[in-house]
Parts: sequence; structure tokens; C-alpha cells
Amino acid sequence: MNYIGKRLKTLRQELGLTQTEMAAGVISVSFYSKAERGLNDIGINDILEILQKHNVSPQAFFEDYKVDKDNKKKVTALMNKFVTAAYNNDDYEISKIIKDLKQIKPQSAFIKFSLVQAELIENTLNMNTIEKLDKRKKNELKRVIFQKDTEENEYHRIVLIANIIQIYNLEEATFLINSILRRYQKKDVIDKKLMLALSVLIVNYVDWCYGQNKINLCYKPLEYLRSMPNDVQLALPKIFGCYYEDLIDNKNLEANNIKEVLIKTGYSENVKNMFK
Repeated sequence: MNYIGKRLKTLRQELGLTQTEMAAGVISVSFYSKAERGLNDIGINDILEILQKHNVSPQAFFEDYKVDKDNKKKVTALMNKFVTAAYNNDDYEISKIIKDLKQIKPQSAFIKFSLVQAELIENTLNMNTIEKLDKRKKNELKRVIFQKDTEENEYHRIVLIANIIQIYNLEEATFLINSILRRYQKKDVIDKKLMLALSVLIVNYVDWCYGQNKINLCYKPLEYLRSMPNDVQLALPKIFGCYYEDLIDNKNLEANNIKEVLIKTGYSENVKNMFK
């Protein structure tokens, strides 16, 4: 359903009208019904005439569109900051961003979904917390991951999976990772933000596999990571990928050199979270 169709349906319900009454003879009921579902594009003159029939000003009708658009910009900016804060284990910044998300009104489905993801990551950022989750809570998290409302959430969904991948058992996680990577084989058409989220997901999964001594599961994800573009935004995940490749190849000196460089350049918190 497109915005105009969704807004017409909401307005009609607020006015307590049937589709026949809402169409008001301006357009056929059949055409109007399809317009509500986003199957027909309704002309601006027809919209204005329908609004006039029901004494609704164009300003009131379209104001929600501007608010919704502005709010999405705010949420996107906050979630981008949130990803960085979560990656750096910055508890203060995480709490601040969640508070800012809660203050955005109205709370649309997109905003609520973003807020749920942020709170889930905040509550499971520590591995010990994830391990203590009961089966019911883990299933609840899995349902949230695969709730589908808009394509805009795909980036946030991958970020969420990257942070709580260990709510799955290793077999489930491997199936999930392979499915995601197969979906995004055409790397030249993937959005840069999504590419970064995928790279973090790979690093977290490989770290887990290496820690469980499941070396055979590391090869395909690391190969995917290595084949990603040499973009500066992907530099850190790709360096982590090199670290794990060195560990797998028993190149311990090279792996330690990478850790030392990361510590020296200010990534000591990230190093602490790496498998030791």
C-alpha cells in the first residue's frame, strides 16, 4: 500500500465512512478501493475533490506525510549512530539514542520496529546476557527479527542479527548466514550501509565459529568478506577478517601484529571482544 492509499483509508476510518461514501461519486468505488490498496494511482485533482466533499483541508491531509518523512530521517540518523555505539560497546550513547527514539512522535510502525531492535541489542549486548535468555525469550527475538513491514528495515534487521546471532544454535545460525549471503551475491548493487552491516555479521559469526573450533564453517563467510569492495568503511571488518584467516592458518605472529595495530589505533574495546 502506498502512502496516499494508506492515508485515504486512515481518513475514511476516522470519518466512519464506507468506501462508497468516501469516494463520494468523484471516482468509482472499484477504482477507489484499488487506490486504497495502492493498486491504482489516484490523481491529485480527484484527491482534492474528495477532501472537499468531506470538509478536510489538503494541509491536514498531507501534513502527516511531511511529519512521517522527517521522522524517518531522524530515525535513520539515530540508528546509524546506534550501530557505531553498539559496535563500540558505548552504553551511555546507546541509552541516549534509545531515549531519543522514544521521544519521536507519532510512533509509526517503522519507529517502533527500530526502537524494539535498539532495546534488544542494548539488553543482549553482553554475551553473558544472551546465554541466560530462556527459550521463550529467544523465540520472541527470532520473531522480531523476521517481522516484515518495510524494506527500509532490512539494514536494521541485519544489524540486529549481527548483534544477537548467538540466540540461535550454530546449525541454525549457519543456515541463516548462508541464506543471507546467497541473497546478496551481487555486491555491486548492495547499499553501502547494508554492506557494512553484512561485514559485521560475518565477523561476529566467524568469531563464534572459531571459538567453537568449527573452522570449516569460517571459510565461505571469510571468502565473501574478502570479496567485498575495498571501501574505507569496510576497512575494520576486513582487517578482522584477515585476523581470523591468520589464526586459521596458524599464522599467530601475523594475527598478533593485527591486534597490536588495532590497539595502537584506538580499537582496544573491539580487540577485547575478539576471540582470544
